Amino acid sequence: MPDPLHCTAFLFMSLLLAGIGQTFWMRSGFSKRFNRAIDGGYTFRNKPIFGENKTWRGFVFMVPATGVCFTLMHVVMRITLAERLQLWPLTGPEYFLLGCWTGLGFMIIELPNSFTKRQLGIAPGAPAKNRRARNTCFILDQIDSITGGLLAIWIIVPVPLSAVVSLLIVGGLAHYVFNLVLKHLGLRQRAA
Repeated sequence: MPDPLHCTAFLFMSLLLAGIGQTFWMRSGFSKRFNRAIDGGYTFRNKPIFGENKTWRGFVFMVPATGVCFTLMHVVMRITLAERLQLWPLTGPEYFLLGCWTGLGFMIIELPNSFTKRQLGIAPGAPAKNRRARNTCFILDQIDSITGGLLAIWIIVPVPLSAVVSLLIVGGLAHYVFNLVLKHLGLRQRAA
């Protein structure tokens, strides 16, 4: 079992860096080549399955980017902490693959959330109409990706429970703050 603090720092920084990279990727002209809806425009009960905001652009970047970030963070932590580092006993290529798998989980878990919102009549990128649904969606939007990434990684390697709880709380708050910054910079329409 890895050290909870090392595990939390490793996962938080890896996912944060991949998320920052994804923000730049989504603004790039090249990424627009992958701007096709995952649901292909199909509907379920006359409503979009996932909606126009769920495109292949995120998957194309986030999966390998998380792999790269896992590899880089492992190297950085191994250099700075040396023998004290207590993470998983994996090779560099195994950290890359674990990161790719985690990035896939990070992205996939957003799809059920989007599907549910579309079926409830909530437009892509829009808040829910009633207060309870809006609050529920807000919380889910902050932690769904982190939950997906944690579930994916947990299938392969053990993750301390305290690291999971810390990542859900700190990661959720960081996700919200990151969205506020993007909104302030004009890179996003709304923070929640």
